[in-house]
Amino acid sequence: MQRITTPFLLFVLAGQAMPALGHDETCEHAKRGAFIPSVRGFDEATGRDLRVYPPDRIVDLTHMRLEILIPDMNTPRLGATQTYTLAPIDKPVAEFQLDAKAMTITSVSIAGREASFEHDGEHLLVRISPPLEPGVPATMVTTYELDDPPVGLIWTPESPAWPGRAAQIHTQGQPQDNAYWFPARDFPNERLTTEIIVTVPAGYLVSSNGTLASRERRIIPLEELADFGIRALQPYDVYHWMQDKPHVSYLVSLVVGKFDVVDVSAGGVPMPVYVPPERGTDVPGTYARTPAMADLFARLFDEPYPWGRYAQVVVWNFGPGGMENTSATTMYDTAILAPDAVHDNDLDGLISHELGHQWFGDLITCNSWEHIWLNEGFATYCTSLWFEHRDGSEAYDAAILGAFDRVIESDRNAAPNDVGMGSKVYAHPWEVFRRAANPYPKGSSVLHMLRRRLGDENFFKGIANYIDARKLDTAETSDLRTALESVSGQSLEQFFSQWIFRPGIPRLSITLAWDEASRSLKASINQTQTIDGDNPAFEFDLPIFVQSASGDAGITHVVSVRGRTAELSLPMDSEPLVVAVDPSMSLLAEMSIDQPASRWATQLVHAPTFAARLQAARALGKSSDTRHAEMLRRIAVNASEPVSLRVEAVKALTARGSEVDVRSLVTTARDRWEVRQAVSEGIATLANRTEFKDRAAMRASIAEVLSERAQRDESVRVRAASLRGLGSMGAVEYVPVVLAALDLPSQHDQIRQAALQALADLAPPEGLSQSLRLAQPGTDSRTRAIAIEAASRMASQDPEAAFNALAPLLNDRESRTRRAAGQALSTLGDARCVGVLEAHLATRRTSELKEEVSRWIAQAQATQPKPR
Repeated sequence: MQRITTPFLLFVLAGQAMPALGHDETCEHAKRGAFIPSVRGFDEATGRDLRVYPPDRIVDLTHMRLEILIPDMNTPRLGATQTYTLAPIDKPVAEFQLDAKAMTITSVSIAGREASFEHDGEHLLVRISPPLEPGVPATMVTTYELDDPPVGLIWTPESPAWPGRAAQIHTQGQPQDNAYWFPARDFPNERLTTEIIVTVPAGYLVSSNGTLASRERRIIPLEELADFGIRALQPYDVYHWMQDKPHVSYLVSLVVGKFDVVDVSAGGVPMPVYVPPERGTDVPGTYARTPAMADLFARLFDEPYPWGRYAQVVVWNFGPGGMENTSATTMYDTAILAPDAVHDNDLDGLISHELGHQWFGDLITCNSWEHIWLNEGFATYCTSLWFEHRDGSEAYDAAILGAFDRVIESDRNAAPNDVGMGSKVYAHPWEVFRRAANPYPKGSSVLHMLRRRLGDENFFKGIANYIDARKLDTAETSDLRTALESVSGQSLEQFFSQWIFRPGIPRLSITLAWDEASRSLKASINQTQTIDGDNPAFEFDLPIFVQSASGDAGITHVVSVRGRTAELSLPMDSEPLVVAVDPSMSLLAEMSIDQPASRWATQLVHAPTFAARLQAARALGKSSDTRHAEMLRRIAVNASEPVSLRVEAVKALTARGSEVDVRSLVTTARDRWEVRQAVSEGIATLANRTEFKDRAAMRASIAEVLSERAQRDESVRVRAASLRGLGSMGAVEYVPVVLAALDLPSQHDQIRQAALQALADLAPPEGLSQSLRLAQPGTDSRTRAIAIEAASRMASQDPEAAFNALAPLLNDRESRTRRAAGQALSTLGDARCVGVLEAHLATRRTSELKEEVSRWIAQAQATQPKPR
């Protein structure tokens, strides 16, 4: 009897749960390169506590009126007048400080008071005489100018590289970058109402938070524009946006550009979508489900959509996937699907995530950054809820399994060398978004576990109570815990301590054995992760579903795990047919489960849940029994099976290592692009296995299939996967196919990006020059970054050409390009790179960018040839 031990690590569909190649389906901060974590939390030399706490609010900022003049959209300069309504909270205030970065402040005044100020480029210190009295509103007016801010406000002028593309501005405030375009208390524990009045050259549209109070055209006297070099009268449009409910500073938004605007609302709250000119007809295919999402969330959370408008604005040169600015989400460049791309591209994951933030992140905002999971975990979970509504429980399971899988892969550390998801230990707010205990998938997984533990009624009632208690305010993790405790009667403090505030997850070795002598099922559970004084064993209840040979409905037994090990002995008349561990995914854990292959095969067919079927499919990838291979093959080709299970079956067949199993699917599993993509990836994986390296005929046959698919498959995703496969298996005879793909446009530029990745693997003589060509302006910003990375890998073909092309890109207007160029230069091993990067460091105007460039310099120095 063959036994199989398999880790429960499931890989689900890109379109359902995980971001897919070529586009981003999460919001801002999981995207950039990781920071070095600050895990110590104190200064060893001084003993100082380095944990980050919310700053004091000695002054309550209640309203901001911001008047902005943009004389010329192609000259990145603007003038602004900011008016704050404010009042001291407790004591008279003679001075206070705001964040104000990389701006030129020309005046500060406070009505009825003498005011003076100091500005060091980072902070604005205001002194008032006589002091402001507690509770008495005052008005502070600040005038200032911006000259091409380094972050926060991103200016994209017209460029010959993009003929006909109008200049554009967008802002990106999270976590603390809006202070680069207006003075602010740039921390999430301050809420205020805002109004933005923007004057722009006629013909440009302006979007901001809230609703449009007015729009008018005017001629500005030339004397008001003299400082900006404007010499001729021209018309300007003035937009007045009003956000009449309080929100936090990082969610204040401004977008200026030329757009097609299409409202996708169903007659209620306006839901305009701003897309590039001439793309308006594509809006319904991408965004038409937004109203249904809003209706679903309003019903589940017992809270109507909270704002007077919901805009989604597609902008150029946007770094993340999306950003949930209050009532006005910003989307990345290609977040609009062409009609021929709808069948194999799905932006509902991104759209539902950002929409979910309008409740979790905007209506309620984390009080400080260690609680960011209350924003990002909820928004990620909203996507799972939408898939459950749209596609059924199997899609929900697939999304949750995707989140589990990401956490299992990343959250492997232990205290005291790493920190939990909710730790106050960080040097920069970016760190909390990129921890190993990542707030996106782990936060979503925690919410799913709470739903399973409390049941739907108590879970959603508790969420509704949490919203009622904290809406239009900030929140901490304890606020959610107490709301759920109040409706359930359960004590959840240990649960939150384990899953929010400590690093790591349980790693379980589970044996399920039939003992014929005692006629009982023996289950043994052992926690294998680090267990010590800093990391005690996790405590949890583990459900085990058992179905007997008599064909009964099965019973779920719960094992209470309260230490390193636990056991279950279950008397039965005969050996069970199915034993499924945690079939409803109530526990976030890595599970290595040892049981007979025959039992896994039965579970694949008769499992009590879809998740348990996925678990069985993956386990059978380790079986050598040809009958099990045939079971997997039948699932892979069966159009009536859920597509995520079919994909898992293909991956299991790939794991078995039999090329016959997978190659048979090339012609028999063609109905769904997801399955074809898995097959293309599978045969490429097989071609790279050590035992097949010398099988020239087999490899040639696989390469031929991949080449055919790369050129002719109807799905862009399948074509991209096939191109990457040609590269990974080193199919140099198909370099012409890869080179041709470099000039093929596609949704999200996926084909070109895949071709660049393949080109870097194949490294043909023309590889470097082709990569450098696509690294230049005029190519999609994400593609440029991939081209730069490819060029760095092939730089040895012509080191001089590589250096000469990459060094100027440090000053490119696109942030992705600048970062990719800096990283590439740090790896070239060219002595000139250190000097170029040091010169670049001197021009950086933010601490984060300086830290990043300093790391590149250190890496470049480390790659220099050692003197002999």
